Amino acid sequence: MIMSVRNLLNVVITSVLIAFSTQALSATEVVPLNYRTSADLLPVAKSFLGTEGSVSAYGNQLIVNAESRKIEELRSLIAQLDTAPKRLLISVDTSENAARNSSGSRVIEYGTTSREGGVQQVQTSEGTPALIQIGQSVPLTSSSTDSYGYSQSNTEYRNVTQGFYVTASVTGDTVHLSISTNHDRMSQERADAIKVQSTDSQVSGRLGEWITLASNSDQSVADQRGLAQRYSTQGREDMILRVKVETLE
Repeated sequence: MIMSVRNLLNVVITSVLIAFSTQALSATEVVPLNYRTSADLLPVAKSFLGTEGSVSAYGNQLIVNAESRKIEELRSLIAQLDTAPKRLLISVDTSENAARNSSGSRVIEYGTTSREGGVQQVQTSEGTPALIQIGQSVPLTSSSTDSYGYSQSNTEYRNVTQGFYVTASVTGDTVHLSISTNHDRMSQERADAIKVQSTDSQVSGRLGEWITLASNSDQSVADQRGLAQRYSTQGREDMILRVKVETLE
């Protein structure tokens, strides 16, 4: 009889311990995010928890199911990552020659954002795409014949642009740029046609220093030290395009 009671107590105690252990493992808490999005940090949280818990996104917060100790460790990690993105000033410097085309027609040059001394600037946040666009309005002349057989010519201005979306991130004194570009150029085969080219690229360089994206040589260049990886599209031979990223306090 005494052994039966003891066995029963052991079963009860074991069940209670298992219940407490299960509750500890199945604790569910909400981790709010202040600056980064749940899409940014969800992969990090999943990797951190591994098989020790689960996490899902709900709006701009994470729903974590894990042991309380593990959740606190995750909170500490999130606090280090969920910081305000840096404010950045992106400057673009272009150098180009001819302001008139071969026929002598006037070419109108333009660009986005402010321009000081030939440098265009745009402010953005780290991780947020910014549009930089430079270009010209070029006259295109087309000919046609009216119903009476007379030849008529018509001139209209078309935008020929070189622009790109740039997304910047900063690590120490190094800036990393993800660039999606479009580059329009006049067709050599038809005077009334514009060719369009688009490319994607990754560029790295020193924070606060100029990085050459396109130059007279019109070739892709990689610095031997691996510090400044330079990128260029097929451009006019008289254009130099450089970009510089600085942090704003």
